Amino acid sequence: MRKNVALIGMAGVGKSTTGAKLGERLGYHCVECDELMTEEATRRGVNKFLLSDPKFVALENDVILTLTDATQTIIDTGGSAIYSPEAMAMLKETSVIVYLKDSIDSIEQRFIARGMPHVVGIENKTFQELFRERTQLYEQYADITVDISGHPALDHTIDKIMEWLDQTQK
Repeated sequence: MRKNVALIGMAGVGKSTTGAKLGERLGYHCVECDELMTEEATRRGVNKFLLSDPKFVALENDVILTLTDATQTIIDTGGSAIYSPEAMAMLKETSVIVYLKDSIDSIEQRFIARGMPHVVGIENKTFQELFRERTQLYEQYADITVDISGHPALDHTIDKIMEWLDQTQK
């Protein structure tokens, strides 16, 4: 039985909010990789938002790998974690991977409302191309996909994850 739950999905899909609530329901500690990346980048004397895509992915990889021995933890990954095969292999081994899926329109609206985050892989691609590319990777790594596009309520998302865990973790 895998001892953690890792959340993957596009930036703005609600991984942090879902992770906090799911952690409460399961009695698990929740870690936000974005926060850990900021701390590690500061420790290294760099601004993570100014890193090239390869260096950003390497930083994310390093941070995720520090969680190898975590137990009973919700791991809220950054949206680009799927670009690091090493980190994803570790998560696959130690965690149930939950892909929070939303429509491209909903995610674009969130970006418009709060500003465009640092999005790895967008250079020379449209947002639609990047979305399709990432969707394939998220689906490849996911143990469970929770499509929130038709049911954006947080409780619905948590209930779906809990149902899946109850059925498969016995």
